[in-house]
Amino acid sequence: MAGANNRYIHGSAAEKIRHEQQINTDSVNQSNYYDPYEQNAVLKSKKVARNNAKLKKRIMVNIFLIFGMCAVIMTRYAQISQMNYDNNNLSKQYVALQNENIRLSLEIEKAMSLQSIRDIAEAKLDMHAPEKSQIVYISVPRQDVTILAEKQESKLILMAKELGAGIQKFLNIFE
Repeated sequence: MAGANNRYIHGSAAEKIRHEQQINTDSVNQSNYYDPYEQNAVLKSKKVARNNAKLKKRIMVNIFLIFGMCAVIMTRYAQISQMNYDNNNLSKQYVALQNENIRLSLEIEKAMSLQSIRDIAEAKLDMHAPEKSQIVYISVPRQDVTILAEKQESKLILMAKELGAGIQKFLNIFE
């Protein structure tokens, strides 16, 4: 099955790549090629020194890059630590303010109780409960309260009636 040209690979439908053949011919040509850096010791040492210098530069650049990245990471961690410290301080202040708020609310409630108001009035202001003879009742007529409410309602009703009349006149124009 494999012919004389040896292009067929057994078990495959593909032919050998011509590239393999070119590689073989290139290796033969390279063995005949003259390299002055391999033959001359001075040139060879200069080439090695040049390659070493390039390598040293590359290593130094990489070291500086790594050092820079480490410095950036360290500064970021320092900033994060500072932010956490500030956050904890603010949390403590918040809790302290909440406790003070609760304490003040309790003091206000205590001060607003009827018993504490009575105690302050009797002790500091020298006030006392009135006697029966000191109490005077005043009667307020109910008409005053309802008249105001009726006047307000009547104004609203009048405005609504006027608005309805205006709309009716407007509609009568189109008829």
